[in-house]
Amino acid sequence: MANLLFSPSGRIGPSAFLKGVAVVAVIGAIIALVPLFSFTLGSTLSLVSILLLVPLFMLVIKRLHDSGKSGWLSILFVILIGLIGVVLQSVASSMFGGEAAETMKAATEELATSGASFGEIMAATSELAMEYGPAIAKSTAVPSAIAGFVGTMLGAFIVNLILKQDAHENQYGHPPAA
Repeated sequence: MANLLFSPSGRIGPSAFLKGVAVVAVIGAIIALVPLFSFTLGSTLSLVSILLLVPLFMLVIKRLHDSGKSGWLSILFVILIGLIGVVLQSVASSMFGGEAAETMKAATEELATSGASFGEIMAATSELAMEYGPAIAKSTAVPSAIAGFVGTMLGAFIVNLILKQDAHENQYGHPPAA
């Protein structure tokens, strides 16, 4: 599993790619659920979750190699997968943010039109985030986890639709075993 997720060398077929992406997506979903138990730990882990891009890049590079293409194209495909996930998570968060999200949004809009200085707005926004953040995080954790998982897997399916497997040996090695 470590070679699959942490090495850019070699080739992987569509099914191994989907399995690897599923592992990364499940880890991401678990991280998204942490705010249900601890807002502080969830906030920290959400920052650390950026490290999940490493195995995602490795998987995409090997999938590109399987189709005979350069690993540098992985940048475009990871951006595609990320955008799909972020859009779905944003939609889920806005739909399930609840009363706390609406109150925070209204207070933030009021601050923006109040004529306060940038520093005052930043300080007040930070206070609002501390006050309403835990409630918003709890109400959006499950929808966000589901949306992130679905978005990541949808992106992986699209990558597999775009990249056709090269059945012959290429500069990246032998075709993966079925």
